[in-house]
Amino acid sequence: MSIFASQTQKTIPIPFDAPHTATIHKLSGKDLDAAQYEHMAGVLSGRGRNWATRFIRLAKDGLATEADAQKILTDPLVGYDRLTMVQAGLISWTYQDGDRMKPVTLDAIHDLDDEALELFATAILRLTKPALFQTAAEQEQAVKND
Repeated sequence: MSIFASQTQKTIPIPFDAPHTATIHKLSGKDLDAAQYEHMAGVLSGRGRNWATRFIRLAKDGLATEADAQKILTDPLVGYDRLTMVQAGLISWTYQDGDRMKPVTLDAIHDLDDEALELFATAILRLTKPALFQTAAEQEQAVKND
């Protein structure tokens, strides 16, 4: 692995649209900060995925369950804007536009369905911050191995 985020790349399958794949890269510190900032702005304005806003509303109404709390506490994407992450970390895919490869553009990313956006954002975050996806035992083992 390189200290340069753009040099850490991975090709992932798109399980719900086989045999297509996509190539992603690790987010830079600047891009990761931007994804966190956009999530914060979304929570404050009440737009976007914003599970945190929904959870707070449920909690105020006394309707949040332990399962709701576990979801927000264990979802690695909480705190990151998916669209910002995908815009920064998606390099290419195997989709065609006529007889040539469909380029990854802002318009194409904005056209992604929710399932695809979630898949790409999760894969990009997993590549960027793998510890967020580890269990407590795995994190403890990783520390011992260092």
